[in-house]
Amino acid sequence: MFMVDYDLYLKNLTGKDEERALEAAAFLVNNADLTLFKMLVNKTDFLFSFVKNNVFKRIEKSVNKDNFSNIIKFFDIYSAEYDDLFASILSKHANQDLTDDIFELLDKGSLAQKTYAAKYFSLIPDTVSLELLSKYAFSDDEPLAYNSAEALGQMQDDISFDIALSMLGSEDDFEKLKAVKFFTAYGRNYPLYDIIAAMKSSKMPENIAGQIPYVVSLSEILNSNDLQSGLLILDNILSGLGEILPLSDIFQFELFEVSEILIEKSKNQNELSGMIAVILLKLLIKFKLFSENPEYIYDEDKDTKYEISSIYKLLQSAGNEFWNNQKHLIINQLGGNKEQILSALPVIVEFKLTEAVPFIKKLLNNSDEIILCEALTALKELNSLNIENIQSVSDRIVNPNIKAIIDNLKCN
Repeated sequence: MFMVDYDLYLKNLTGKDEERALEAAAFLVNNADLTLFKMLVNKTDFLFSFVKNNVFKRIEKSVNKDNFSNIIKFFDIYSAEYDDLFASILSKHANQDLTDDIFELLDKGSLAQKTYAAKYFSLIPDTVSLELLSKYAFSDDEPLAYNSAEALGQMQDDISFDIALSMLGSEDDFEKLKAVKFFTAYGRNYPLYDIIAAMKSSKMPENIAGQIPYVVSLSEILNSNDLQSGLLILDNILSGLGEILPLSDIFQFELFEVSEILIEKSKNQNELSGMIAVILLKLLIKFKLFSENPEYIYDEDKDTKYEISSIYKLLQSAGNEFWNNQKHLIINQLGGNKEQILSALPVIVEFKLTEAVPFIKKLLNNSDEIILCEALTALKELNSLNIENIQSVSDRIVNPNIKAIIDNLKCN
C-alpha cells in the first residue's frame, strides 16, 4: 500500500524549489487532503511572511475550473491565515450553485465552516446571507463575528449598524467592545465619537482604544482639530500596551510617527500642553521599560524589536531639558478633570516628582472617591502620607472596596 510522505510534501510546499512546491500544492488541492492542510496550518505561525505568501500563491496556482470546489473541503479546519485566500479563490469561480453550497454551510455548518463562509460573502455580497450574518456579527467567536461584520459592511447593512450603535451605550463593557469590534470590521461610516464616548464610560478603555487605529489613523486624529480626543485614545493605548495590547500593534498605532508629532506639538504651549506632557512621559516610561528589559520583547519579531528601539532613541534624543519641562507641565494636570488627574498621578509617582506633593494634598478635598484613593496612594509612594491624611479621607468613603484599600495604607 502506498504511504504518503506528508513531511516531505510539507517541506516541499514551504521550500525554495518552485517545481516541487507546485507539485505539493497540486497534491493538496487535487486530493483536498485535510491531513496535509492541518499540518500546514500548524506550521503557518512559524513561517516567515514571504514563505507564507509563496505558499498562498502556490495553492492559488493549483486551483482551476475542475477542482475549485475542493477548497470547500478545507473549511473543516479553520485558520485566519487562510480565510482570505480561500474566499478570494472561490470568488473567482463563483456561480449560483457554489454560493448556494456555501450559504448552506453558513446556515448549518460547523463553527469553522460558518467562519469561512462568512468571509466568502464579504467578496460575494449576496443578500440571502444578511439575516444569518447579522446574527453572527455579534457572536462570542471573534473570527466568525469579524468575518460576518465585514460582509455586512460590504453590503452596507443599516440594520446591523444601528444595532451595534445602540450597543455602544450598553452598561455591559463586553457588549460595548463587541460593538466596537463590529465597526472595525464593518469598515465604513465609522462612528468615532460614539466610540470615544463608550471608551470613556468603559472599565476596559484600553481594549476599545486599541481598536480605533484599525479604522482611523492616530496621526490623522492628532493633527486634526480634535487633538484632545487623540490624546485620550493614545493614553488608553499606552496603558494597555504590552499587557492587554500586543507590542506588535505599535505599527498600527504609528507610535514612532505619533512620538514625532507630539514632540513637535509640545513646542507650542497651549491648554493641552499638560496632556501632551503626560502622553510623552508615558511613552518614555513604556519604551524605556521595553528597551531595557529583554523579557518584554523576547518573543517579538525583529521588526517589532527594531521599532521599539527606534522609538526609544527618538524620545531620548529630545534631551534632558525637554523632559524636565514635560515633568514641570504635568503637575498642572492635577488641577484638571478626573481623567487628567488619574492619568497624571502614576507618571508623577514614576518620576518621583516630590514637588507635586502640595498639589496632590489639595486633591484630598475632592469628593470623588477614586481620586481620593489614588491621591493617597500617590502620597504613600512619594513618602508624604501621614495617618491624619488617611483617617480624614477614610471617614468620607462609602464604597467598601475603596475604603478597604485606603485603610490598608495604614498597615504598609
